[in-house]
Amino acid sequence: MQASTPICIVLALAALALTACQQPSGTTSASAPAASASAPVIPAPASTPAPAGTAPVPGDHAVTKHYKIAITLPTLSADEKPMADAMRTTADNAKRDFIQALPDPATLPEFANRQFDLLLDFKIAAQTPAFVSVRETGSSDTGGAHPIPVQAAFVYERKAGKLITLDDLFANPDAARKALANFAHDTLLKKFMANAPKPGEGSPDALREWKTNMVQMLNDGTKPTTVNYSVFVVQAG
Repeated sequence: MQASTPICIVLALAALALTACQQPSGTTSASAPAASASAPVIPAPASTPAPAGTAPVPGDHAVTKHYKIAITLPTLSADEKPMADAMRTTADNAKRDFIQALPDPATLPEFANRQFDLLLDFKIAAQTPAFVSVRETGSSDTGGAHPIPVQAAFVYERKAGKLITLDDLFANPDAARKALANFAHDTLLKKFMANAPKPGEGSPDALREWKTNMVQMLNDGTKPTTVNYSVFVVQAG
């Protein structure tokens, strides 16, 4: 699908993990194009997710001694069933992966009295005559150093009756990603430099290291790759 009318897009940078790596935090968003710094992202499937396995999984709201699952899904119309099915499959796959990743108290007794959690919230982020966009946020804690943040998006094109990717919106996807990348890089660099450590808040070597690391991760996180720009919502069109 190639857009024939102006479209306002909000993007989350999938590889930009600055907020989780002792870098400046915050979110920046703007209109067409727009970008937001975010926690590490587990992107939504490019189209329809792989079918869930046949093994049984807990319900969307389940609590035991060892884990808690809380998943909230929006109510969609019958016409939007492909999108609802994709979110259902994504949620079931997440539950299955979560259960499989839990440490076994029999072999790891230090985790015997710890409760882990999978928290996912799917919310409608935007609805237009042509598109429905849903954002997925949450976290998965299976005993690592910290919970894994989850952020993803699903965009449904009503006329086509299917989920779409960012590339589907542009006649020249590569050029579009480059434009988005330039905008995101310049916007985020200004924001991070405005919040950079000031002279006296660290040694000169520490301040130089902070800037070097920040610029490197910013450059990596805003490269015009399909992964970096796989999470988006359509706010108009």
